[in-house]
Amino acid sequence: MVKHCSLGIVFFLALLMLAACGSGGGAGTVYTSVTLKVNLSGDLGGKAISGAGFTLTLPSNTAPATVNGVVAAGVVKPSGTFADSTITPVATYTPASGTIPGKLVIIIANSIPAGVTTVGEVATVTLQLTNGAALSAVNFVLDNVSVSVFDLNENPVPGMTASVTGVTLQ
Repeated sequence: MVKHCSLGIVFFLALLMLAACGSGGGAGTVYTSVTLKVNLSGDLGGKAISGAGFTLTLPSNTAPATVNGVVAAGVVKPSGTFADSTITPVATYTPASGTIPGKLVIIIANSIPAGVTTVGEVATVTLQLTNGAALSAVNFVLDNVSVSVFDLNENPVPGMTASVTGVTLQ
C-alpha cells in the first residue's frame, strides 16, 4: 500500500514538473499597433454638435502611419456618436523632438445635418508601436485646453473635455 502511494506521489510530481516546462521563458507578446477610443464629455447645454478638435500627446514609442509625411488615411476614424459621418477626419502629426513628445492634432466632423446631441465616443485612432510595449489609456494625454467642440452654427460649446477611454493592443 505504501509502495503504491509512493509511486503515485512520484508520478504526480513528475507530471507537475513536465507541466511547468514551457517555451523557455520567452519575452512574451510583442505588439505592433495600438487602437485608442476617444470620448467627449461635458454638458452640451441642449446644443447639437457638428465637430470637435483635440490634441493627443503620444508616448515616445508610438506614431501614426504616414505616407509622404502626411498621416495615412484610416489612422483616425469617426466612431461612436460620430460613426455615421462621411466626412474624413483631418490629422496632423508633429514627431517627437528631443524631450518634446510627438503630437497628433485631430479635427473630426459629423456629416449628420441635425448634428449629434449626445457625448461619448467620437473617434478611433490607430497608432504604430516601435518597441512592442504594452500601453494603457494613462500613456496617452489629451490636451483639454485645446479641446474645441462646435455646434451646428460653428460656435464653440464651452466646458467640453476629451479623454482616451479604451486601448486595444494588436
